[in-house]
Amino acid sequence: MGPKLAVAHRWAFICLAVFLALAVFVTVEPTDSFDRTLKEVFRPDDVWGPWQLVFGNVVDGAGPPVALAALAVAGAVAAVRRKSWWPVIYVGCLAVVTVFLTQVSKAILGRPDPHNDVGLFNGSYPSGHMVILLSCLGGILLVWRQRPPLWAWWLVLVAELTMGFSLLLLSMHWFTDVVGGGLLAVPIVTLAASPRLLDPVHRINRPAAVDSVGSPT
Repeated sequence: MGPKLAVAHRWAFICLAVFLALAVFVTVEPTDSFDRTLKEVFRPDDVWGPWQLVFGNVVDGAGPPVALAALAVAGAVAAVRRKSWWPVIYVGCLAVVTVFLTQVSKAILGRPDPHNDVGLFNGSYPSGHMVILLSCLGGILLVWRQRPPLWAWWLVLVAELTMGFSLLLLSMHWFTDVVGGGLLAVPIVTLAASPRLLDPVHRINRPAAVDSVGSPT
């Protein structure tokens, strides 16, 4: 295990621990007044204005259906280029794990969103938009290159922060929901970056050479 991977694993464990601790806090509601104060900062009096119109496009344009579709396309393109089913299997497993962990967390906690709506698998914590976007963008990078460049990860971070800001402007989630979504996605992406999982994905299957029966004289 290289030093960079070891550091990533430490951060993954830290993020998972903070995610679980925050889940306990939002369940017993010590963060309630903090979240309500920030809700008024980002969307005072729940008014829908020009900023909500602009950033609503971010939520729709990079929401879970779009992110999952982009991940699927990336896996399909990689499968065709490498003549292997492994990229498709990889992105499929990543999508299933991400959605499963997100929905189970929502179901267990059942936290109402800022408009007091909650369903069986539609709790507010963690934000599914945050978890799925970061996991899918990370998966796309890892399917593209086994060791993506640092600048590509910075672009992913910018996209994730923009989504979080947009969700807060639209009051779709509490601030702690947004943070929790990002925290849950980090260990998922770290696991997805494991060389044991990525080696088959980046293996190129080449057709076996056909031996000539004879050569011209």
